[in-house]
Order: sequence, then structure tokens, then C-alpha cells
Amino acid sequence: MTRVCGCCRPRPLAVIALLAAAAAVYAYHVGRAPLAASEAYSALAAAQASVESVARSALSLDPGKPVLYHLLLHGFCRVVGQSEAALRSVSIAFGVAAVYFVFALGQELFGFEVGFCAAVLWAFNPLAGVLARWARMYSMLIALALGHVLAMEKVRRGSGVAMLLGAGVVGSAMLYVHFGAILIVAADLVVIFRELRRTGTSRCWPAAAIACILFLPFVPITIAQSRALLFGHWMDWLGVSKGSPSQMLLFGCGAAAAVLWLGLAAPQAERRREGLQQCLLYALVPMLALAAGSALVRPMFEVRYVSPSFAMLAVVAAYWLDCGGAWLRNLGTVAIGALSLMLLPLCYGAPRDPWPAIAAKIGAVANPSEPIFFEAGFFSPDGQVNPFPDQGFPQGFFRVPFDYYFHGANPRAVLPAAQPAAARKVIAAQLGHGGAWLVSARKWPDALAELPRGRDCRLDYSGRFSRISVFHVKPVPDR
Repeated sequence: MTRVCGCCRPRPLAVIALLAAAAAVYAYHVGRAPLAASEAYSALAAAQASVESVARSALSLDPGKPVLYHLLLHGFCRVVGQSEAALRSVSIAFGVAAVYFVFALGQELFGFEVGFCAAVLWAFNPLAGVLARWARMYSMLIALALGHVLAMEKVRRGSGVAMLLGAGVVGSAMLYVHFGAILIVAADLVVIFRELRRTGTSRCWPAAAIACILFLPFVPITIAQSRALLFGHWMDWLGVSKGSPSQMLLFGCGAAAAVLWLGLAAPQAERRREGLQQCLLYALVPMLALAAGSALVRPMFEVRYVSPSFAMLAVVAAYWLDCGGAWLRNLGTVAIGALSLMLLPLCYGAPRDPWPAIAAKIGAVANPSEPIFFEAGFFSPDGQVNPFPDQGFPQGFFRVPFDYYFHGANPRAVLPAAQPAAARKVIAAQLGHGGAWLVSARKWPDALAELPRGRDCRLDYSGRFSRISVFHVKPVPDR
């Protein structure tokens, strides 16, 4: 009978305990906060009656996020319902899976101690915690990206055809979750180039090819949506300015030099050092690509788009801590993990758009005949409107989160993008017996400019709910 070394028994138990702790932290009061506006789009897709409707909703209203997450959420919510907690549970599951994959990748490359350290650093990282409690696809993207990188590493180290196929299929699934996965595939190509330069061959290039081939049916949609993303949807939170010519040159050359160093440096590195180089490639290539694009084209860097890279940085950090010896690694793991845990409540308590309060305010006083208006189009935080207003949320971006909480019979209507005069005419023409409501995220003066004023109607109510403004105008009775 084979005897198990007593010192090895605690290792799997430690990993299980860490995963359980991460699940508990991610699930703590997960249904308490109202849905954010973007989460409501996940809820809308999940609520559709058929798979075809889910795909249509995701592709038309959630550009840049292919259908896999929405389909999975749809199936899950049909079983457990569509409460805030239910909608976020899928993200919690993938968040815990990501913690495991960080551990498994670190162990595969550098041993158990480094893998466990990396898993602790990532499990309680505020970014991991926030994304794992968000009803969006980013924790799924992280888990699939890490699973793909882990499978690629196993193929590189001699695993068979089944692992090769698994790496390709998981890589394809990653691409069907979010366009940011394309950056992971770009890092794959740099790693493959590095392998070819070092050894003259690459075992994992077929996996990258399988992932790309399986994604080919979606490529036409990807190309069509990319223009809307680049010049429209991303403006909502990233703005429209770009760097000066000198900044463009500096960032472009700097990013290219960094990628060249990552791909060409230390060609004869031993196995452990080569593992670090590959981790750096997966961590930094996506970041450098978006940083260069932000300088050369327009702002496009957003942390959640490169969230898998931050998970890879946890492995890099654990490796560097381990280089200082067991004492530094263990102390650093405890210290950083404890600090992250202390920061998590601040992140969990960040203010949300108060859609229940907005719905309650309008529902308490609104006549069912009063229309509620929303603004169409894309608009950036600095108030600039994109050059393609007709392509941006034709029903109004904020109608979806509003409808999740407001179930009154009031007709919904939309205002044309960036046309205050036309908006005033639309509202004036549709005033109900009691008036009309406007739910706006524009700057206060810009929102007021969309409201009809004069002898025939007056502003009856105005209120600010976080970043959302709510107005009520009513007709003035004839004297």
C-alpha cells in the first residue's frame, strides 16, 4: 500500500480552503447592491425567451461581447431566476475558477509554493473581487484565458493530443466571450515566435490555429462591430482625445521596443526563467497593445479589457517574491493578501447608479399616461458626441437598467442624440395629461436644454441621483 507523506497532505487542503475563502468573500452580500447599467444589459439578454433572442440582444445591444456569456447566463437564470444575486452567481463561479487556474499555472511553471502564493495574491485582489461580483463576462474571460494559457503550457511540456485540442477549444471559447481575448491570442503568437526562435519548433501553434479557426464564423461580426466600438461605444467612458504627434511616436516606439524585448530577450534562458518570460508576455503584450492604440488612435485602455493580464501579473509577483527566499515569499503573501482583504470592503461599497430609487421616485408620483424619455446615441464623459449618433443605443442606454426596476405602464420614448432643439419638440409633442419625465446622464445644463420651457409647460421637478438626473415637466393649464 502506498503511503502518503504527511507533509504533503495539507497542500490540497490549503488550496481547497483558499477556494472556499474566495467564494465566501465574493458571495458576501452579493445581491445587496442594485444592478449597474451595464449589468442590466446582461439581465436583458438572459431574460429573452429563446437562444436566438439572446444572441440577437447581445449582438445588437452589447457590442464587443460575443454571445457565449449571455447564453450561459440565460440557461442559468432560467433555473434560478433573475435576482441581482442570481445574475452575479455565474461571475462568482468563474471568479473562483480563475483563482484555481492562477494556482495551477503558477504550480506548473514554478512549483506549488509559487502557485499558492500567486493564487492568494489574485484571490483577494480588489480587481478580482469586483469582477467576480459583477454580472458581466469579465471573470469568465479571466478564467478561460488562464485555462487556455495553462493548457498551452502543458502542451508545450509534452501533453498529448487531448490537451492540444482542449487548449484550442478553450481559446476559441475565450474569443466568444469578449473582444479583449484577441489580445491573448496576440500574446500566443509572440510566445510561439519566441519558441520557434529558441528551439526551431513549437508544439502549441496548432492550438492557437484551432482557436482562430473555430472563431472564423464570428469574424465578419467582429469587423462590423469594431468600427462602432472604436468610434462610438467606447466613448461612453473612455473619452475621445488622443495623444499629440510626439506622444504618439514615443508610445508607439516604446510599445514596439517592449514587445521586441519580451520576444527576443534571454533566448537561452533555463526553464524557470523562460516561464517568467512567457508570463510577462501574456501580462504585458495586451497592455502595451491598448496603450499604444490609445496614443495612436483614441483612448481604448480599460483595466477590465486586460483583466487576464493582471491575473498573470499575480504569477509574476509570486515568482519575484520566491526569488527572495521562502521567508520573503511567505511574509509577502500574508502581507499583500491581508492588505487586499482590507481594501475589498471599500471596493464593494463603491456607489452604484441608484436605479431602484429613481424607479421609486417616478413610480410614486407618475401618472401612467406620462411618457418617460431617454437619450439615444453615444456621449463621452466630457460631453462630446460621436460622429455617428444614429448608431448609438437607439432606445436610450439607460432605458434597460430603468426597466429592470420600473414596471409601470408609462410609455417609453427616446430623444435624438445631441439635438437639444429637436429633443424639446419631441417632449412638447408627447406631453401626457400630467406631464413627461426625462432620465438623463448628460451634464445638468445640457439636460435642461432638452426640456421644453415657456408659457405652455414648466419644470415641475428636478433631482440628481448620483450621475443620473431626473426631470419632470408638466403642461400649464389654460387660463
